[in-house]
Amino acid sequence: MGLWLKNLKQKKNESVAVATDLSKKETKWQEREKELIHTAHELVDLHGFANLTMDKLVDASVFSKGTIYKHFSSKEDLLVALGIHSISLNLELMNKALNYDGCSREKALALHFAYQLFGRLEPALFSCVLSTKSPAVVEKASAERLALFFQKEQEIAQICDTIFRQGIADKSLALANSLSIEQVSFASWSFSFGTNLLLNNAGECHGVSRISNHNVLLTNINLLFDGMNWQPLSTNFDYQTTWRNLELYFSEYIELVSKG
Repeated sequence: MGLWLKNLKQKKNESVAVATDLSKKETKWQEREKELIHTAHELVDLHGFANLTMDKLVDASVFSKGTIYKHFSSKEDLLVALGIHSISLNLELMNKALNYDGCSREKALALHFAYQLFGRLEPALFSCVLSTKSPAVVEKASAERLALFFQKEQEIAQICDTIFRQGIADKSLALANSLSIEQVSFASWSFSFGTNLLLNNAGECHGVSRISNHNVLLTNINLLFDGMNWQPLSTNFDYQTTWRNLELYFSEYIELVSKG
């Protein structure tokens, strides 16, 4: 079971965040859907994202097949719901990173720290967002679910863009005329995604195993940010200390990793 999911399931008093004017029926609907998504999350941890089926969800759930299909019109609709669930968990960490007390480049490091932490907490969900974007899934998922998924994606992108805008505003970062914030934000994300994916899934490969520095992600991101001339450069600032401070800042989540 994913470490974060395990923690969520232990919260006996956890309730759905809904407006006070929702009816009991609507509240019950949302609580049931959350329970079904948590069950699907657990199945993904056990069997992998590609092996999740509606029949497996029916077998693992206390609800009837008809009830489950009222929530998710198809397997693809369920997969998109899991994608939304994944991004929502990630957003919790990203928003915390955004509030880290440091310079703009340190805040950018906090985002990368948060993303790596999410991968450690929920490795099965880490790459599932990409799977939900496949044409086969998009064609069969409900329009409402896809719209919410896109909204969550935009929230992540806006957080990443915000950090680069802060760097430009405080004049620690200057982009070449040919580059946009969207381009450098994508470069930053792709560095992080690729590094984490390799560390989590290809640790035995020689190209990965020969790297002795345990802060591989920090090294890679510093290479990127130094190349962008984002001040202060790593030669003039101790980002290793920033990384250690981030471990303290995210200690409540790191504790979940240690408990696992």
